[in-house]
Amino acid sequence: MVMPVIMFANVLIGSFSGLLVPEFSRLLAGKNYNRLKTVCDTIFKVTFIFSICVTGIFIIFANEISLMIYQSIEAGIWIKTLSPLIFFMYIDNIIDNMLKGINEQVSVMICNIIDLLVTISIIFFIVPIMGMYGYILSIFVSELLNFTISSIQLKKKINYSVNYKKFIILPILSCIISYLLIKLLPITFSPFSLNTIIQIALFVLFYLICMIVFDKSCLYKFNIR
Repeated sequence: MVMPVIMFANVLIGSFSGLLVPEFSRLLAGKNYNRLKTVCDTIFKVTFIFSICVTGIFIIFANEISLMIYQSIEAGIWIKTLSPLIFFMYIDNIIDNMLKGINEQVSVMICNIIDLLVTISIIFFIVPIMGMYGYILSIFVSELLNFTISSIQLKKKINYSVNYKKFIILPILSCIISYLLIKLLPITFSPFSLNTIIQIALFVLFYLICMIVFDKSCLYKFNIR
């Protein structure tokens, strides 16, 4: 299955998301609620921009990545199908650690239990009928349900704000422009894997440049004290 590939970039998110637990606990203990909201907003900003970039990579280069890893183009279909979930998976990872940091471990556990029960129900009743498509459906329902419940729980505790223009619209627009620029460049290196890696690297570079041009404030300055 392609899930390990889809979740690969989550290693970068996980490298700092675990640090949110003690940091949020410290801010909560000190009743520094303004700082708590500021840190929350900043982390969301970075995670949104990063997640949309990764989503763009897997949607645009799904077939190339499939050929590189699986030596088959079939997996590319599933990579492209599951790519929209990357955004929700990565954000949900961050939200769970934020909730744990503000002493909401029970809420996280309840959310996971509900998610598990719904997923098992879909696998038991739907997968035998729909097969692989039923399994894909279970993944979508599971991730979206978990994300929705966790977001609502966090919103009740921290009045965070999401700037849809800066966090979503501009990153998506940057992905589109980066894709068009890649298509305009005659990149034909050999072997195939090197050509793909260079294209992905250029896509990320163009993406970052677009984000800087569109909104200089999208440059992330991570300074938690």
